Amino acid sequence: MEPTTSAFVDQYLEAGGAPFNIMNLLVFSYEGLAAMSNMVHSDIAAVYGNGEKSAILDTVSRKIVESFDVKKADVEYDKAQQLPAYINEMITHRVWRRTIYKLNEVYPKSTMLGAALQQIADRGYQAEMTSLNSTSLHAQVFYPLLVECFEKIAPADNENVQARMSELRNAACRSEKTYILAQYALQNICNKLGNKATASVRRIEQELESYMLDNYDLPQLAIHIKLLLNGRVVGGDDDVANAIVDIIQSTHAAPGDVMVLYKQYHNAFSRGQSVPPAGLLRDERVFLPMMDQAFGHIWSSMPINTRTDMMDKYLWLIAYATLFDDNEQSDPSKRDALAQLVSQMKELREDIPIHPNQTHFNRIIRKVIEWIDVPVLARIVVFWIRDMLSYDEFSYYETYFHSSEVPIPLLLLEEISYRHPLLKPLVFSVYKESFESKVQGFLPEKQIRLQKVISNRLAALVQMNYALPVIKYISQQVDIVDETVTVYFIYKTVAQFEPPFTDEFCTPMLRLIERVADSVKIAREKELTPIREFLQNVDQSSARTLLASLDKNNANNLDS
Repeated sequence: MEPTTSAFVDQYLEAGGAPFNIMNLLVFSYEGLAAMSNMVHSDIAAVYGNGEKSAILDTVSRKIVESFDVKKADVEYDKAQQLPAYINEMITHRVWRRTIYKLNEVYPKSTMLGAALQQIADRGYQAEMTSLNSTSLHAQVFYPLLVECFEKIAPADNENVQARMSELRNAACRSEKTYILAQYALQNICNKLGNKATASVRRIEQELESYMLDNYDLPQLAIHIKLLLNGRVVGGDDDVANAIVDIIQSTHAAPGDVMVLYKQYHNAFSRGQSVPPAGLLRDERVFLPMMDQAFGHIWSSMPINTRTDMMDKYLWLIAYATLFDDNEQSDPSKRDALAQLVSQMKELREDIPIHPNQTHFNRIIRKVIEWIDVPVLARIVVFWIRDMLSYDEFSYYETYFHSSEVPIPLLLLEEISYRHPLLKPLVFSVYKESFESKVQGFLPEKQIRLQKVISNRLAALVQMNYALPVIKYISQQVDIVDETVTVYFIYKTVAQFEPPFTDEFCTPMLRLIERVADSVKIAREKELTPIREFLQNVDQSSARTLLASLDKNNANNLDS
């Protein structure tokens, strides 16, 4: 198989060489590597079909990992102080980068492999490394990796944060060490930004905490780390830390724990001393149990808390957690605002009716509109409305819903979403409960009308930059609700916007339209016109296909 063999034989014979000898040389030196290679290739192709190339590359990759001499590689790297040329060549190909990742997991302390990871990160492939345990051992790789994840999430709208968290979770929640590093980095960001710290950064912290709590067998790990990063130590003489842990573990804000927290926070604030971090009180696992004790009787079967001496303390802690940032713990200019918020919460607690009829609701509506200007009071109102609507198997709708009117509680929820964007997920959850409700005494057509009314409110949430969760939810309900409800939602949603449309909006909307295409074709012209205009302004093949189908159906109708 050597290309020069023929010329060599001619030269040998011309020089007087014996033909028998050259024949022996050719026969005994032939190993048949090319033929064997073709045979192996044929066998692999017969087994793996189109995946033959991947099978061969995976085998070679595995053999590299098995035979890699890490000591020799590190000695060569330390001597040359630069990566071998073959490593630089491997980095340009995804399959060989994956081989380097595997080697790094096996030999996490290798200097050469660490340098290779750095080189991969410098070339922009950080996203491939989020699932590597070993990246946390290389600060020059791990921190830029975290920063890139943060940068992707921080500018995202509230609706997109969850969708973009997967990559960060892979990087930050691989182990206790990576989690601590990630939370430490986030805390430094918040400390530097102060009041400018965006809600998405806080959301990232909470998402990582929740993930660690839900997915690891160390449920207190996230709590202890959070307290440590705030300078608190659990299990010793730190009363604040111990009270916080007690509330989180019991999911109940007991009077004893609240008394401890009130003394520590209120006394320090009153004396102008250093106050414990307000962020500890804002933790949902602490904040919500305190809210339940103060206001739970409004939205649950919990009996009203009649201990007025303790109620002042609950309300003060809730108000402090709401108003103060960790960097402005004892700002004297906010003392009046703190007292005013406590007073407003007392007024709401005393005046808001429980399970009101329409007459009582109309009497209180003016105050409710004033209350929802304040974020924490708006949150309480959302819980109150949820209970009002769902009480006694959604009997509110059976009594007061008329097809020609939108229930005022639903309009209030929309107003709260507009005034307080961070409450959109909570409002969305209330809408979903009503959308899925089965109201006793409702005929199917009236149930459909209620769902259309709620669809209109959901479309308003889409307009308020909460598109992806809403569209995803409606897509999940397509096979459950009447298709006319889905068509109505599509119509109300697309009618709100003008082109150009973003791909993030277009793609899920097109999928939704495809699933109810037959119902769209027979929709009223009022609904069909905005949908057709939307399809005309989307530059995707599926949009053109749907539009052609609608036009063909329209032509057939005209002919008939």
